[in-house]
Amino acid sequence: MDTSDAATPVPTGETPPASGAEPGPEAFPPAEAVVAPPAEPPLLPPPLPQAPPDPPAEPFVFHGQAREYFRIWIVNTLLTVLTLGVFSAWAKVRKRRYLRGNTELLGHRFDYTADPRRLLVGNLIIVVMFLAYALFGSVYPAVRFIALGLAVVFLPWVIVRSLAFNAHNTVWRGLRFRFHPSLSAAVMVYLLRPLLIPVTLGFYYPAWARAAAEFRISRHRLGTAFFYFEAKNGPFYRAYLSAGVILFAAVMIVGFGVTYLTSSHGGHVPTQAQLIPLLLFYGAVFYLTKHLIFAMLFNPMWNATRLNGHCFRANLRTGRWLGLQITNLAATVVSCGLLYPWAVMRSARYALGCLSLQPDGPLEDIARVDSTAGNAVSDTAAEFAGLDFGL
Repeated sequence: MDTSDAATPVPTGETPPASGAEPGPEAFPPAEAVVAPPAEPPLLPPPLPQAPPDPPAEPFVFHGQAREYFRIWIVNTLLTVLTLGVFSAWAKVRKRRYLRGNTELLGHRFDYTADPRRLLVGNLIIVVMFLAYALFGSVYPAVRFIALGLAVVFLPWVIVRSLAFNAHNTVWRGLRFRFHPSLSAAVMVYLLRPLLIPVTLGFYYPAWARAAAEFRISRHRLGTAFFYFEAKNGPFYRAYLSAGVILFAAVMIVGFGVTYLTSSHGGHVPTQAQLIPLLLFYGAVFYLTKHLIFAMLFNPMWNATRLNGHCFRANLRTGRWLGLQITNLAATVVSCGLLYPWAVMRSARYALGCLSLQPDGPLEDIARVDSTAGNAVSDTAAEFAGLDFGL
């Protein structure tokens, strides 16, 4: 017998499968005994680089003290009176230099470098022009209309040169501010657009105020950096309409008061002494509406202003500002004006404390650039007319 065909030995206890039969399930290992190959981890995209955090806002800091400013203010007042106004040029420079010199940003203080002698020349020219207008106008009434017409025509030039003068004499970190003069744009803003105010019964005034603010701000620059103004008309209309409603209510109250005084005195016109309380009331309301407009426009205007990519942030509260001005007014009246410097310091400290600069990069990239000096006569004329366009 051939041993190659011999049956394979079967372990004890196991039955060999029949010839030609399919192997049973017991011939395979259990499923849990089969080890699955390890699953490959999913391919994830690389993490995106995190954007660097925005640099912290840099606050404006005011270091002025009421005691120091009082000494400057009282000397300015006395010397201006004693010199019949000649010292007013030095008084103006000392005041601006103190206020700007005590304003700090990023560890650097502002400065005002105007020459008082140039302002004195401007003051003398304005005084001579005013006296000539008053004297010749009383003899030749037509001269007054001619003079007023010339003043209106030259108003844009006065404003432009005044802005250039104040900008050139304001310095920060060794960089001078600069105002780009544009006489055609000034004519449009200060001569042509105001014609729409009476045509619209005053409703165009807030839009004109926004256009004037854009003209003043957007044409300023600091070194090689430009200012941009992007405010809308809405905040201006809200501010001026609110003030208009309050003033209208005050006029109505004064009118009712005059009517009551007239009827209670048998139809006779009230005397000036009887009208003093009503006039004081209207004056106080007018004073508060002026500050209401300032408070309502402070945040929208500064938040819409940029210096290249650097943004300003403002968070002044209207209620607190009005409360501050009420106490300032009361203290100034009770002290017969002696606490006026204290009121100025309080207002400046709170307003600047609500203002900060959000840098978009290093401000050291701003380089120095030469600028025109402006005109001291125009600066004096603008302030003489009740206009304050200093930066």
